[in-house]
Amino acid sequence: MRSRVYLILAFTILMYTISCNKGKKVVFYVNSYHLGYKPSDEILKGIQENLPSDEYDLIVYYLDSKRQKSPEILSLNLDTIRNLIYRLKPAVIAVSDDYAVKYLIEPFYNESDIPVVYCGVNWSSEEYNLNRSHITGMVEILPLKESINLIKKYYPGIKSISIISENTLSEKNNTLLLDTLYRNSGLIPTYYLVDDYNDWMESFAKANMLSDLIYLPTNGAISGWNDEQAVPFVEESIKKPVFTCDDFMMNLCVFGLTKVPKEQGIWVAETVKKIINGVSPSQIPETRNHQSTLYLNMKLAIKIGFIPDSALIRKSEIDIHSVKY
Repeated sequence: MRSRVYLILAFTILMYTISCNKGKKVVFYVNSYHLGYKPSDEILKGIQENLPSDEYDLIVYYLDSKRQKSPEILSLNLDTIRNLIYRLKPAVIAVSDDYAVKYLIEPFYNESDIPVVYCGVNWSSEEYNLNRSHITGMVEILPLKESINLIKKYYPGIKSISIISENTLSEKNNTLLLDTLYRNSGLIPTYYLVDDYNDWMESFAKANMLSDLIYLPTNGAISGWNDEQAVPFVEESIKKPVFTCDDFMMNLCVFGLTKVPKEQGIWVAETVKKIINGVSPSQIPETRNHQSTLYLNMKLAIKIGFIPDSALIRKSEIDIHSVKY
């Protein structure tokens, strides 16, 4: 393992040495998750498309915190990143999602002189006590309240909601941050944070029996996840309205009012460019995402007997049950 890390380190330093001759600025981007996880892939796409390769060297490192359960390996990943940052001396560090902020930025770069730009931090960054003299970012606010209000127009009698998601840092934080939102919306929440696919199926079946509404945030860290099994399982067992705020979950949901992750990547790239051109992070206030897309999965709508009106159909992207994670 260590030999592999040192090889990556040596290769990255070599690439940096080459790029120095071209006068390009180095931007070190730490993705909390893994290649192939659609939301963070879209964030990276937004960054890459807006940091031209002839002007910037974008170095990407994946922490893989959703799939990697070993604290030792995650700690080694963090040590590797710190070594790379020390040697490469990037102009800006960019990070996405809570894990990188909590375990990399807050403990090691909160008092650094390297500017930091983050995105994907769920709902609020206050718990991290970030130093705003050199750190700024975009928090991720999901259109969750708007989703519940939309569904209540069609199901005014709903009183309870089940939240079925992965057992991760972000989702644990969300159970604390969002409990008041559910209750203020008139819903009694029940939480199922699961580690594996079998537990997810059991939780989904139980939620369909016990709750009026089901929310599926994500599944990237659920061990053994299999869309080819999950889609027919949901089609057979769904009884209640199911919704999400992430488009890659729409093959399992009736409704989706979803975030647009690429928006965050574009903002990060534009903010990095401002900082490199001399603007202090202290002059760039923390902001939030705003874009969303409305989806409707007609195949599952039919399963629960939901007939959308013309207004909902006009606003929606229809029949995206074929979307794959």
